[in-house]
Amino acid sequence: MLCIWSIISKMAELRRDPLSGSWVVVGYGASKSGGTGLCPFCPGNESQTPQAIREYRNDSGEWLVRCFPATNPIFMIEVAEDKKGEGLYDKMGNVGAHEIIVENRSHTRTISMYSKQEMQLLLEMYRERILDLKRDTRFKHVQVFKNHGELAGSYLFHPHSHVLATPIVPARASKMVAATRARYAQKERCLLCDIINQEIRQGKRLVSMNRSFISICPFASRFPYETWIVPRFHEARYENLFDQGVKDDLVDMFLDIMGRIEQFANAYTIEIHTSPNTEFAEIHGDDIPVHAYYHWHIEILPRDFRSSKYRREDEFSVVSITPESAAELLKTQRT
Repeated sequence: MLCIWSIISKMAELRRDPLSGSWVVVGYGASKSGGTGLCPFCPGNESQTPQAIREYRNDSGEWLVRCFPATNPIFMIEVAEDKKGEGLYDKMGNVGAHEIIVENRSHTRTISMYSKQEMQLLLEMYRERILDLKRDTRFKHVQVFKNHGELAGSYLFHPHSHVLATPIVPARASKMVAATRARYAQKERCLLCDIINQEIRQGKRLVSMNRSFISICPFASRFPYETWIVPRFHEARYENLFDQGVKDDLVDMFLDIMGRIEQFANAYTIEIHTSPNTEFAEIHGDDIPVHAYYHWHIEILPRDFRSSKYRREDEFSVVSITPESAAELLKTQRT
């Protein structure tokens, strides 16, 4: 029988670690509740999920992609920010949003099996939800991510993604902002644009390329066969993806890369990194707008047993294959 984990989040709050600057959610416990044995994301079981925020439907009225609030969200729209100090410490309410996107009617299909139309609808739902959530100025960051397979932390097989809107910029995203801003302040160029140009020129970590996008195994990969999809043009916000030709190129690239990766890994995480929901990275006195130096991209992170084990933040990532070798092997796979 399927068991669904529910999260008790009403008493949760965000607390800032004064040493690292990272924010953590505390008071966020899990309780186990019995399921019905049916997948709540499959057609016919819509009553097991909250009412949809957005649905794409076909001509027969059947939903194709659904988005609804998480049953027990980590972050909640109704919560007040309630920023407080406690001596040296800072804390605030877990204000934000946590949504689930059911990607497909099929329970068993993976991304590489999607048609171009299905992939197009999914990417459009991602774009639409980011755009909508960013209208709430309380939310400083919106991230879309997908965990596939138990090694990636997903225990419900039906293909689905998460959308998280948070009142703070998470640690890794904040580091990306700082690194790309520092590069722009020094060179007046986008760091990721420079990386793209070098990877195309060298070709060692290049997996594939089309008119609008490049896919690479990043120089300092954290996971075996880690692959990034990056637009070849400078743009800070994924949600600004309006041009249909560019959308078609992203669909082609995404399906191609997932067809290759799924031959090497049966578990992975996918993250869309778009610009934080703020004009400037620094609240006080920063005269460089984020859109000048931030460059959106998609990270595909295959997971194996070693990379899925608990690892302290300050430990180094250890991968079994170089990104150069991974790129060569990915190139040889035909989808």
